[in-house]
Amino acid sequence: MNTQFNVVSPCTFRTHTGMVLLLCLIFLMALTLLGLSASSDTILQSKLANNLQDTERAKQSALSALSWAEQWLLKYDGPSPETCTAPCNGLFLHATGSLPNDPEFESHSWWLSQGYEAGLDPLTGERVTTISSDSFNPPVWVVEVVHTIPPAENGTSDSQVWYRILARGNGRTETAVSVIESTIVRSWPSGEETGLPINVAPSPCPGSVQSALCGRFSWRELR
Repeated sequence: MNTQFNVVSPCTFRTHTGMVLLLCLIFLMALTLLGLSASSDTILQSKLANNLQDTERAKQSALSALSWAEQWLLKYDGPSPETCTAPCNGLFLHATGSLPNDPEFESHSWWLSQGYEAGLDPLTGERVTTISSDSFNPPVWVVEVVHTIPPAENGTSDSQVWYRILARGNGRTETAVSVIESTIVRSWPSGEETGLPINVAPSPCPGSVQSALCGRFSWRELR
């Protein structure tokens, strides 16, 4: 009876073992690369979402400042604000064409020096409300007189004034900035023109004539 034994060569065993180890290393490297890629995508998506959220927060802050400025001008029931070309006891009104070509890129300190913080009464400086308290910088607004029609030209006893309002808002970071512009118009009756005593405040917008122009005419995002 002949008995046969299959003898495995030590060299063959070592070769098979080396191939398995190499395949395992390649597989582990592929898994590692997939994990790193997925992690990078997650981090990028998170950053994009945070930036988008901060940009939207800046826009809402600017819109709040714009609404505050518009409502203050349209509802102000005193005499026509005194025109000042520099900070004074009256409203700081910029003359047509006196603002920089691109005010949306000016610093926050420039805005504060040329306008008012939203939520503060521009004539008294008293805080009426707090707007966008979670912003990096408080929202600010600047006003410019665009056009004025005196009573003799518009057929009423009021003067009609068009205002350009610029509002700037921040997100939670300094770089997240939004600037929005609007144009509004309202009438300003005076005591002599309306027959009221000088010390009696005229009615709010639209003025002594209900058909007078009053309100927002346009708005757009500048930044």
